[in-house]
Amino acid sequence: MKKTIILSSLFCSLNLFSQVGINTTSPTATLDVNGNARVRSMTEINTEALAGDYNRRVVANSEGKLGYISSSSTEVSWQFGDNKYALLTAPITSSIAGGRVNLSLNVPITIPAKTKAQVVVNYSIPVLHSNGNAGTIGYIGCTLYKSVNGGTDTEIEMGSRKYTVPGSYNGGPTGVEAKGLSISGFAIDIISNTGNTPINVIYKVDGYIEGNNTSTSTISFGMFSTPPANNFNWGRGAMSTQIFTKPIN
Repeated sequence: MKKTIILSSLFCSLNLFSQVGINTTSPTATLDVNGNARVRSMTEINTEALAGDYNRRVVANSEGKLGYISSSSTEVSWQFGDNKYALLTAPITSSIAGGRVNLSLNVPITIPAKTKAQVVVNYSIPVLHSNGNAGTIGYIGCTLYKSVNGGTDTEIEMGSRKYTVPGSYNGGPTGVEAKGLSISGFAIDIISNTGNTPINVIYKVDGYIEGNNTSTSTISFGMFSTPPANNFNWGRGAMSTQIFTKPIN
């Protein structure tokens, strides 16, 4: 009989106290916490499939009452992975009539398996030419390439640049020694590695010459002179890559 009475009392207590207070004797909600809260373990939402299920954001008003806002986005945020860069140590010169000039300026990266990567590429290359005579050269620029797993180079057109060389210069061919400017480029490359093995990608910047008539001009890429000689504030050729990643479902 005593056991029956005790169990009955317990069930009655549970029904009567439908609101639970922690650090308060007067709860105003089903669970009323008067103090800080801590959650020791949570599910990591690291794929877009999970983001589709966990699509409510918990918010609170000034009284600490909780609510939620439905989120329409199922995108997982990009996570910063690494920053890599490369520098030129000496000027690269060429007198070809036109075409590609190998600058040996490149940055290799690795994209892990089952990973989507966003690669941000920046570069700045000082470019100078020696001839001030009108009509001796048409265009000078830089081309951004990438190769995947040792394959052929593919141009990333977003990152390629060129400029038109003026037909003449004040002072004539002897009045100006250094003629040129710094070429800066920028590109974003998205790569999805859906396989089970990493992908190796090399980003590279090469020089570009067009219309160097009779190859009379010498074009220098990267800087005016090799250190420690005076570089006359022309800077040094450099490129960098920032890698952001997120898992693929």
